[in-house]
Amino acid sequence: MPAGHSKLCGGVRGQHTMAADLTVSVTSAPRILVVDDTPALLDLIRKCLEEEGYNVRTCLESRNAVQMAQEDLPDVIMLDVVMPEVSGWEVLAMLRTDQAFRRTPVIVCTAYVAEAMGRLAELKGPDQHLGLLPKPFELEELLEVVESVATAALSQTQT
Repeated sequence: MPAGHSKLCGGVRGQHTMAADLTVSVTSAPRILVVDDTPALLDLIRKCLEEEGYNVRTCLESRNAVQMAQEDLPDVIMLDVVMPEVSGWEVLAMLRTDQAFRRTPVIVCTAYVAEAMGRLAELKGPDQHLGLLPKPFELEELLEVVESVATAALSQTQT
């Protein structure tokens, strides 16, 4: 577990071992859009990430995810794969057709890890920023993946 993080996400803000030596000027908290069809999980993720200083928007219905992203451009999108109506893979495909989201990092969350790894390998390219968070996950894993992806996202916007 990274220093500065507690198991229940009540860690000290600003202390992150993976990014401790990076100097990054941030004018606002990284914006994360979390898309999942489980209300309790959305609330837990939102609370955990907000306690760590992230600006979090949540989307319960995947059919609204692209519109929400377009209204307030996130730095990172966390996307459940298995959802009713529109799958996370379909949301990802729609996002990637929009130039504004071609390089937006996306963390794919799923219990179907083998399938996800195959799909991510097909999608991965030099300008594709994709991550995987297997379900179920521990809160420490969530924080590590989000911090890693958010740090990468912020560094690419400054280059």
